[in-house]
Amino acid sequence: MKQPVQRNSKERGNALLEFAAVSIVIIPLFFGMVGVGINLGHMNQALQISRDAGHMYAKGVDFSQSGNQNIIVNLASGTGLAVAGGNAALMFSQIIQVYPADCTAAGLSSGACTNSGKLVFTNRIVIGDSTLRSSNYGTPASGILSANGNISPANYLTNSTALVTGSFATELTNAGLTLNDGDVAYLTELYLKTPDISFLGSPGTSGVYAKAIF
Repeated sequence: MKQPVQRNSKERGNALLEFAAVSIVIIPLFFGMVGVGINLGHMNQALQISRDAGHMYAKGVDFSQSGNQNIIVNLASGTGLAVAGGNAALMFSQIIQVYPADCTAAGLSSGACTNSGKLVFTNRIVIGDSTLRSSNYGTPASGILSANGNISPANYLTNSTALVTGSFATELTNAGLTLNDGDVAYLTELYLKTPDISFLGSPGTSGVYAKAIF
């Protein structure tokens, strides 16, 4: 008859110590993988919404209208995007390159047309909570925006806050794109807060950002 293996109390104590030592590494790795997986899902969602919204914007949909804002909020259902407030911010921007002909048409001399030769915003609309995140490419002063987000030539040709900053010009160049006179680039930027993984305590998991350019 086979005799049962006898274990003393010291061996059982060693097993607990080994498990505790391994857990120090395994448990953070497990939660890290969970966080990365959830974040990837949020990122894919943000990319899809920014592309869909950008495509509509480039086709002429006016997102300053409440009906169209509700459409995009319904499209982004489950993300926390609301017409005002919420856990997301969706920014729409129209961008042009200022040419001498634009200055002439506005009756401005080359010296007075201070934004000549530069990329400028001609429209900016924000849906959601605008305090969550600013655009990566600049924020026009609220005083130069009309009720539907348009910026008049008198402002985008001379106002410094209408200038596009950041790496937008480089991104266009790297993509082999040039904004000729009369061309418009349509930019959408979406920031989503991710409170479902905030328990991980990592600064990088507070939200995700995605953009689309048409």
